[in-house]
Amino acid sequence: MALEDVTEASSRTLRRAYPCVLARTFAFTRNLPEAEDAVQDAVIQALATWPTRGIPDSPEAWLFTVASRKHRDRLRKSKWEEPRQDVLESLAQRSPWVCIAAGHPEQGSGWSDELLRLVFACCHPALEPGESAALCLSTVLGLSILELSAAFVTEARSMEQRLTRARRRLRERGDPEGAPPHRSHDRLDAVTRVLHLLYNEGYWSTDDAAPIRSDLCHVALRLAGSLAETYSDDPEVLALLALLILHESRREARLGDHGRPVPLPEQDRSRWDTDAIARAIAILSTAHALGGRGPLQIEAAIAAMHSRAPTAESTDWPEIANLYESLEALRPTPAVRVNRAFALARAHGAQQGLNLLDDRRIIDATEYPYVHLVRGTLLAELGRTEEARASLLLALGEARNAAESTQIEEQLARLAETTSTAISNVDESRC
Repeated sequence: MALEDVTEASSRTLRRAYPCVLARTFAFTRNLPEAEDAVQDAVIQALATWPTRGIPDSPEAWLFTVASRKHRDRLRKSKWEEPRQDVLESLAQRSPWVCIAAGHPEQGSGWSDELLRLVFACCHPALEPGESAALCLSTVLGLSILELSAAFVTEARSMEQRLTRARRRLRERGDPEGAPPHRSHDRLDAVTRVLHLLYNEGYWSTDDAAPIRSDLCHVALRLAGSLAETYSDDPEVLALLALLILHESRREARLGDHGRPVPLPEQDRSRWDTDAIARAIAILSTAHALGGRGPLQIEAAIAAMHSRAPTAESTDWPEIANLYESLEALRPTPAVRVNRAFALARAHGAQQGLNLLDDRRIIDATEYPYVHLVRGTLLAELGRTEEARASLLLALGEARNAAESTQIEEQLARLAETTSTAISNVDESRC
């Protein structure tokens, strides 16, 4: 095996092993910052030795042994007799990774779901929504800085600073047990955002080797189920569960040959899980009956419109465009604007969607990279090939993973082929 292949295999193994090793090391050190430092040292040593010596038979045991030794070495050097205690210790102690490391099976649903309570503890009102979401996704669920920065559409350095602020505030004002259900309604918005972001990262990951990460999707669905069981009278909570089930019902059809992403209109709808779709629509109906029309209810309604359509051609794009307009009134983000523009283009023509995207008073392309992909697609439909190529090249530079890069490269190739054919036709007409 080539050295670069061994290095890549080592990196994948480290990524998979990290959460469990961190949990075991924390159980040993009883201090999360020290455990993180020790595991980081072990990872550095693994990256230095595994490519030449080979990956151990038990990578987790190897990493834990090295991490525990590194921790003892640091204690001797610093002469610390007792590790420090802080709120994050108590939070991490309730992580399911610690239970796995200790040999205890996962337990609980609803409010007895320890992972859900841990998420609520991280979503303390003292934290800003972005801080609590980043802290949960990093500390509790193990997303990397790069994954977080992609999810929040921000720079990695800014994300590191956000996490630092969140940890400092939580140390000062956190409650490790988490507020009980009757006192935690002020955290619901932050919690639902965390679960939404988590599923999105699993549904279309920054990981080149696994653009769809079923493990993250599974955790998000499990937590959304426990949340809905705990807050069964909250329409937005129920809508979140319905939304995730609807997305999950189509997940198997999202990748084609060689891991190529398959756009929604081209998916084999016979591979969709019709039982899951029916269950989600029933949950969404219950949410609507409870009243209100929150953003998650509208998102779930949009997903349901797609799922109900027996063919791509029968999709009710005018109604979807109207739903996105309602969603933008409640959540005026670049992501919603881009999706609304695409729906409007499908309902009323590419120029209508392009007009919405090109209103620079409302959307800045630097805030949401997918604007380049949608804009390039609409420009190509209008025959503005050079502008389309420029936008697609920008989209290629912002691609989340290798599979998405391949998809955009294929669009560029088709665009070049169309341009070449057009030039050939012009030349023939001059003969």
